Amino acid sequence: MNKNWKLIRGRLNKGAKLLLLIAILAAVIYWFKFAPVPVEQHQVERGKIMDEVMGTGTLDVKIKMIISSKISGRIKDVLVDQGDKVSADQLVVTLDDDQLKLQVKVALANLETVESGVNKVQRDLKFAEVVLSNAVKTYNRYRKLMPKTISQETFDKATEELGTSRARYSRAEAAVIEAKNKVVEATKVLELRKAQLDDSQIRAPFDGIIINRERDRGNIVIPGSAILSLISTKVLWVRAWVDETEFAKIKAGQPAGIIFRSEPEHTYPGKVARIAIEVDRETREFIVDVNVNELPVNWAIGQRAEVYIETDKKDNALIVPEKYIKWRNNVSGVFVDNGGVASWRHIKTGLHGGNLIEIIGELQEGDSVLNPISLKNKLTDQMRISVQ
Repeated sequence: MNKNWKLIRGRLNKGAKLLLLIAILAAVIYWFKFAPVPVEQHQVERGKIMDEVMGTGTLDVKIKMIISSKISGRIKDVLVDQGDKVSADQLVVTLDDDQLKLQVKVALANLETVESGVNKVQRDLKFAEVVLSNAVKTYNRYRKLMPKTISQETFDKATEELGTSRARYSRAEAAVIEAKNKVVEATKVLELRKAQLDDSQIRAPFDGIIINRERDRGNIVIPGSAILSLISTKVLWVRAWVDETEFAKIKAGQPAGIIFRSEPEHTYPGKVARIAIEVDRETREFIVDVNVNELPVNWAIGQRAEVYIETDKKDNALIVPEKYIKWRNNVSGVFVDNGGVASWRHIKTGLHGGNLIEIIGELQEGDSVLNPISLKNKLTDQMRISVQ
């Protein structure tokens, strides 16, 4: 009897353990499959929303130039350095001008010489003019007296003298023209030498900032070789690359926010200045130039920034954070709390600004939308939820 009881009790213990194991397994399955999913909720509200287009680019300037020399020479001094502000017509570089000054003196002396030559040939021309005038008078008088009063020989001499006087006058006249041409030529040479001397003084063409210095004192320069790089700070902009799908939204004059990577917490105001009409064939992006109305204390040409261009806005739209928008079969919607159960609502979206999205559809202000707290959980229609 005792043996049978022991056998029965052993079997009962094994059965109880098996039942306990099945109960625990069932509880675990129920917990993971049917237990409420922890969610966070957000009340739909009305507020301001802006539709923005984002682009990434670098700070640049509209007006920039390389300051170079018009003539060949040796740099005597560079009067400014990188980071210096300069004014229009300010002297920034000087070249060695000793030879140029000597050339100006030589050209000036040559001009004075040819000008004195003009005076001489002009006196010769006046003398030739007087001689020709007398020869003409003598010839006319002798012609009237021929052949009664004077001989043929005398008249022939008067005729010959007239021809000689005319030739002398023509030579004197040509000499005056040639001398005047030499004066013009010498004047041009003097102007050239003076211009070259002036070119040894290199000046800033406009107000701006020197951003680079390429040459130092004693360096040899030729026409066109870079000495300094100058930018104008009147117009600075971010040249941002924007995806071509946004092309139709962007227009000149739209306001924009600019965030420099050196100051990610601060947004600087800007405005769209111009839009490129060519799309990069590889990246499928185009350039938008956004004027910078205000700059950080420390800035540099070429530093990276993001621009957020405001393409549209509404002041009284139904809005929710983007993370509450879900997609089912390419259809947008949200889950709402329906008495502890998640209920799917199809919606349409409108403007998209920052992390907010405009809701168009069945929701109303004050409705609660849901989002699972854990990324491992995924809401489905009629799923039990637990609002945390």
